[in-house]
Amino acid sequence: MIRNDSFYIKRISGKPYILPVGQMIADRMRGISVNETGEFIWGLLKEDISLEILIKKSAEYFEASGDEIQIIEKDVKTFLKTLSERGMLLESGLVKTECAHIKSVLIAGINIGFYGDKECLTDKFDAFETDDSADNEDLRIEIIHDCIPIWLNGKVIVRNSAINTIECNDRYILQFSESKEIEECHLNKEGTLARFYTVKDMSDDGKEILFHAIRTVFLYRALKEGITAIHSASIEYKNKAWLFSAVSGIGKSTHSTLWNKLFNVKVINGDLNLIGIKDGKAMVYGLPWCGTSETFDTGEYELGGIILLKRSEENFVEELTDDRKTLLVQQRNISPSWDEELLDAQFEIIMGIKEKCLIARLNCTADDEAATVMKEYIDKYDK
Repeated sequence: MIRNDSFYIKRISGKPYILPVGQMIADRMRGISVNETGEFIWGLLKEDISLEILIKKSAEYFEASGDEIQIIEKDVKTFLKTLSERGMLLESGLVKTECAHIKSVLIAGINIGFYGDKECLTDKFDAFETDDSADNEDLRIEIIHDCIPIWLNGKVIVRNSAINTIECNDRYILQFSESKEIEECHLNKEGTLARFYTVKDMSDDGKEILFHAIRTVFLYRALKEGITAIHSASIEYKNKAWLFSAVSGIGKSTHSTLWNKLFNVKVINGDLNLIGIKDGKAMVYGLPWCGTSETFDTGEYELGGIILLKRSEENFVEELTDDRKTLLVQQRNISPSWDEELLDAQFEIIMGIKEKCLIARLNCTADDEAATVMKEYIDKYDK
């Protein structure tokens, strides 16, 4: 961390103050008075310095020992938090912290390493655990408590009831309004490092929100690998995966359940599916996020088709033009669409997949006949 040079220290009648200059004044940022400890720390922050070294140098300067070191540590963290909240502290790039390895998991060929507090992580990743070493990591996720989030200027690019996404120069900051137990997440723009700042002793609800927050980070990284996520239920039929996608309430889960009941096929995932191209084939990849269905799979399947469901009083399959295929599938996409580059990545994946599998619309009821009509169409398509 390093001090923001848009602030400077000034003694007024012998009392030290940290005061704003330039744009910080225009932004109505306020100064603060500091004591001897604060003045000393501000001086150290002239150069990039870690929290650990800052505490050590402060303890040496004030000749602290024993319990006094803990008091120094608490004072330093409190002061840094104040600086951070007031925009007086900057971070020189998002870099790894020294925290313990929890586990590594492999999802869609993406090796994820988890670090930090293992008690915050649910067991929902266990089925994807791998022995791959940290040297092969595509994404490092840290869950930490004792590090202060750095205040950064940025632009809010997405705001909804669950998450605010702020773009800064070198990272995205994700804020989760659903939980007071997650302060925020910093994600670098390469999608290789994400740091979640959380409270200790998270509740079960907090852990569940963290589990879904990690999904956002993973899907960002997956887009970098040419993989995107479709809100859909999926089944295995003819050794391929078939996705049924629709807006909430139309009946994608109902339709996949009909296939399971009538034709004894396996439901792969009840809510979400990853799609991409591997070795020239359209593929579906297993992942742990599955909505409330609790149905997921760890495997990989060739993609047979994506069926877009539309409620109707009759059951019939509607063929789509190429542009409608692409657009309608993209509208069911839940991967990050924070800028044109990410949106273009989604379209590129979908346009590549469109040439290799069936994409059609099923106008349907919730009756058994809907599954029968769709099965007959697929059987003719995939002879």
